[in-house]
Amino acid sequence: MSREPASRRLGMDGRRGDSAITSPARLTPGYEAIFNAAPGNYLLLDPQFIIVGVTDAYLAATMTVRGEILGRGLFDVFPDNPGDPGADGVRNLRASLMRVLASKRADRMPVQKYDIPRPEHAGGGFEERYWSPLNSPVIRADGEISRIIHSVEDVTEFVRLKRQMREEQDLLQKELSVRSSKIEAEVFLREEAVTANRLLAESERRYRFLADATPQLIWTANPDGSADYFNERWHAFTQVPLDALRGDGWHRSLHPEDVEPTALAWAQAVETQADRFQIEHRLRYHDGSYRWMLTTALPYRDGQRAVVKWFGSTTDIHDRVVADEQLRQIQRFQAVGELAGGVAHDFNNLLTVIRTAAELLLADLEGDDARLADAAAIKDAANRGASLTRQLLAFSRKQVLHLRVMDVNAVVTGLEPMMRRLVEENIAVVTRLATDLDRVKADANQLEQVILNLVVNARDAMPDGGTLLIETSNVVLDEEYPRAHATAQAGPHVVLTVTDTGCGMDAATQARIFEPFFTTKPMGRGTGLGLATVYGIVKQSGGNIWVYSEVGRGTTFKIYFPRYTGADEEVDEAKAHGLPNGREDDPSDATILLVEDDVAVRAAVRRVLERRGYRVLEAPNGAEALAAAAKPAEVIDLVISDMVMPGMSGLELRQHLLVLRPALQVLLMSGYSEEAITRLGGSGPLPSLIEKPFTVDGMLAKVRDLLRSGVPDA
Repeated sequence: MSREPASRRLGMDGRRGDSAITSPARLTPGYEAIFNAAPGNYLLLDPQFIIVGVTDAYLAATMTVRGEILGRGLFDVFPDNPGDPGADGVRNLRASLMRVLASKRADRMPVQKYDIPRPEHAGGGFEERYWSPLNSPVIRADGEISRIIHSVEDVTEFVRLKRQMREEQDLLQKELSVRSSKIEAEVFLREEAVTANRLLAESERRYRFLADATPQLIWTANPDGSADYFNERWHAFTQVPLDALRGDGWHRSLHPEDVEPTALAWAQAVETQADRFQIEHRLRYHDGSYRWMLTTALPYRDGQRAVVKWFGSTTDIHDRVVADEQLRQIQRFQAVGELAGGVAHDFNNLLTVIRTAAELLLADLEGDDARLADAAAIKDAANRGASLTRQLLAFSRKQVLHLRVMDVNAVVTGLEPMMRRLVEENIAVVTRLATDLDRVKADANQLEQVILNLVVNARDAMPDGGTLLIETSNVVLDEEYPRAHATAQAGPHVVLTVTDTGCGMDAATQARIFEPFFTTKPMGRGTGLGLATVYGIVKQSGGNIWVYSEVGRGTTFKIYFPRYTGADEEVDEAKAHGLPNGREDDPSDATILLVEDDVAVRAAVRRVLERRGYRVLEAPNGAEALAAAAKPAEVIDLVISDMVMPGMSGLELRQHLLVLRPALQVLLMSGYSEEAITRLGGSGPLPSLIEKPFTVDGMLAKVRDLLRSGVPDA
């Protein structure tokens, strides 16, 4: 069967349009790997029903190849079987997807006959299939649908089994009818009855064999809803005797919160003789834990459409449910992080102006001036605001990290005296550090903040005393671990574990502990940014953090840092801070080109520089800065530029300036991280950077060092 290219536009009905488009947006590599490995049969569609993602399980179930279906319309890849005049799968599925777009709610479809194209190497044509579909929207922050998750369960064998049983019963009934007309002797009738019973028993044994062979939990129920049969998989899963499950005994294996809603839904389906029953619930596993299951039941009817038997299956969907919830949490954190980072960036500009003005005012006032206290209070408030924005930037992963190869054990050992001072005397601090610990690449100061935040969190959880245990170890995460922990990567890691014996947390609290401003502490104690900061630092460092907690038993935080596999790094302090091989004289007569789109920030920085004696040229954007630098007669010793500006970023401006003046020094101002610089177009070594909000002395020292250094920042 020929496959058409994906570069043609597909309309809302999944057919080709006239104009060409580029391939639809794909998932990011990390999320794509997680989505592809999901255990269920899933397609990811855009609002025009173009396929933008597909799991490996779906490809196997439909005999398709990812590269041949991505970017194509759903109904182009899966049309109706032309050999089946009654085929209505396309019409029904399109109607369901349109309902999702209209209502922005999930739409569950009844069992559909939807034949799939068979590859040429498998004989071509179409293969008969039956599916149980569910279409769910993915809602963006603005409330609009960005994607539709199309999940299906292949119930072909189940339908065929029902059909086979019906055919066998019809055949048996026909044979009995034909033979009975020829039987004249009562003895022969009795013998035929025995034969019929034997055939029925054989049919039942065959059904039970098939039911026990399937990996699903199979069951049947009487018309009144009382369960009368469970396959051996039920016993293997629950370790409950099969006799104890009959009737409504299976209720006792449900999660306590799911008993009532599941029983009510089943009773309603039985009472209304519904065409299909389906519900998700939790079922107790034999180890005492609960796993999410999908239970589906179909009625078997007689000639008068009365239900004579219910046939049901219960499928383990726990991994899919957990993965979906983790994905939703990651997306929520990303959205909050983007908001927090944007707010912090704008607030840093305001704090730069406030702190600079306060410091200049303090420098101008005499020692006995009554306004000194007010100016100092303004500066102190600005400093506290800067601390909060640093925590927000940490959560949003947009702070500046100074990464180096380090030994986590050395950081823990160095902090141990401070940790003991932070906790009460009734809390025992115990460390268990691996002697052969691998190295990691991280920011030592930020790692210290992570540890101290977790120590304070543990201290507050043990008001009556307890034990605080800090451990390090090497671990290799296998390929199974990332499937249960979204965003985790397989391979060797260094694990930092912080455990307390405090009050613990319930599941609802654990789900929110990394959200900024969420706290369980009393009003006035803490900002709710401690664990959010921990989360952001760990994520920005390429690691992962997981929490395990039980109410009344304590809490364990495990932080996984990827093992550093490169060569050992040593920081050359002379090169890092610049060698005094440029101008040795006082550089205060230098000319500085200041590029900043924020008028207030530009004015504040200009005041600082001019008070020091520098000549300052201003430009509100990159284009005007380039025009000034292009004048041969204009002397420019240093350029100070904001990194994030409309039209042209500071990094782009720096690249153009170095073409015009290769020896020119460029100092970037930003609160963003090296990761953000890379996204804005940077590559190679990190350029000279000063974080907002900066102090007057900090800015002047940075300027003085760059002017005295004859080494360009590239």
